[in-house]
Amino acid sequence: MLLLSNAFDILQRFKSTYIPSSLFWRLMLYKIPYLINEISVLISFIAMLFFLRRITKYNELVIILCNGIPLWRLLLIPIMATLLLGIFIITVINPLGIYGLMKYEQIETKLTKRKYNNLTISQFGIFFFEEYDNSNRIIQTKSLNPTTHEMHDVIMLFVDDRNRFIKRIDAPHVKLDNNVFQLTEPKVITNNTTEAYVNLVIPTSLSMNSLINSFISPEMISFWELPTVINTLLKAGLPVVNYQLHYYKQLFKPLMMAATAILSCCFLSLRTRDNSHKKMVVNGILLGFTSYAAMEIILRILAYNGLKPLLAVLLPICLMIFIGSFIILHLYEA
Repeated sequence: MLLLSNAFDILQRFKSTYIPSSLFWRLMLYKIPYLINEISVLISFIAMLFFLRRITKYNELVIILCNGIPLWRLLLIPIMATLLLGIFIITVINPLGIYGLMKYEQIETKLTKRKYNNLTISQFGIFFFEEYDNSNRIIQTKSLNPTTHEMHDVIMLFVDDRNRFIKRIDAPHVKLDNNVFQLTEPKVITNNTTEAYVNLVIPTSLSMNSLINSFISPEMISFWELPTVINTLLKAGLPVVNYQLHYYKQLFKPLMMAATAILSCCFLSLRTRDNSHKKMVVNGILLGFTSYAAMEIILRILAYNGLKPLLAVLLPICLMIFIGSFIILHLYEA
């Protein structure tokens, strides 16, 4: 299913571009680890459903219970296996998925002749690059406010096509509006002179929206590097909710996978003489997809309405564990 969905996505994305067969297969394989990481929660849910289906179909569950083995001990084994699989996914599959996505983006950029991302985030601030009026500009800012379109502690470095120094401008406050940089109290440094101004206006092709859209998506950042990126964005005054949500989702992925495995126990039936098992599996798969989509929507609604991203991620997980545990205890008493 992953290969088929990925193949259709590539064909749709590059429908007007010729792709050699070798490159086509490379694009497909590069994205597989990322897709596995994204749907690992669904994988754990469906795998647990089929495990329960198998042990009930061949009366293995009845035999185990008749031998005095508690139900919770039987279910604890696949749940712990799911937890360990989640740890493997965030430690191994996640970095592989990021590496594959980077390779995928590089090939896509070459095929579509799209410009590379011209914005970089580091511990020293935010850097972005611009080509304008036969010169190249490298701009550094310590903080950026998307609401007021303001930047603080800005350094602009101007070089020519051969990377030869033209001038440098330092300004404590810059406003980017209507495709112009409005600099307050700038200091212009050239090879021979240094001049200070009260105000200075510099035309540009950039806009605040284009800069914000240039930020790398959280899916392209490794789980291990996300805390550093989040701290840098916080210091720069930028919104980090999406980055925090993605980080906590990856951090608690093993627990989320175990929670979905527990939730799948809602479809455990001890009735072996009817044909309701197939319907329960189908209903379980449909409910799994619905629950996954609802969980993604709910945690974003909670986070964007003021709840801390940590709690927004943990609340659906705790709810699934509570419901699944209640069903297991009910079955154990039955």
